[in-house]
Amino acid sequence: MAEEIFYLAGSKPYGRSYGQWTVDWWKCAVSIPTYDNPVLDKTGQKSDLGQPTSYVWFLAGIFPDVDHEFPHREVTVPRDRSVLFPILNCEASYLEYPHLTKADDLLKHIDNDMKTVVKRRCSVNGLNIEPQRVPSDPLIFNLQIPEDNVLEIEGPSNTEATADGFWVFLKPLSQGCYKVDFEGSCEFGRLRSGAWYTLRV
Repeated sequence: MAEEIFYLAGSKPYGRSYGQWTVDWWKCAVSIPTYDNPVLDKTGQKSDLGQPTSYVWFLAGIFPDVDHEFPHREVTVPRDRSVLFPILNCEASYLEYPHLTKADDLLKHIDNDMKTVVKRRCSVNGLNIEPQRVPSDPLIFNLQIPEDNVLEIEGPSNTEATADGFWVFLKPLSQGCYKVDFEGSCEFGRLRSGAWYTLRV
């Protein structure tokens, strides 16, 4: 069954909550300078930057856009790593939205964004995988913003943020080649995110 190859939302891979791993994903994605950032990479050659030292390997889609072209990336994943990636995720911080002044404001903003999600799908070698909705854990977390960052806000600085989204967290894959493709859309279909991957383990 498909459920045997991925973690469900309430699980605790490697003794940590699913939401804690998604916070790590966000911190990694924001910490890498724009010119090297895997989210903006077209081919997968930047995919090894900023990865956790053990257990998990991060992949990325693209930032939601009206452009319908998704990257095709070729990536080598170390053996015995689980693979975590967002189908479509939303993040908000005080620096990005100065009019949001307290935690409840951030949470309401993200919840409104999530209500506009109309598509989320993923397949691995043709097998459909059910994306899991996972809020960040903790709901409000610290985010360090480098000078050159993909959020396009002034840095370096620190802020607090929240995030929510639909994710896939694959259990460690056996040695071989895998075709992974995924897509999500929000703002009722106006913005789309996704990618095609060839994974070699």
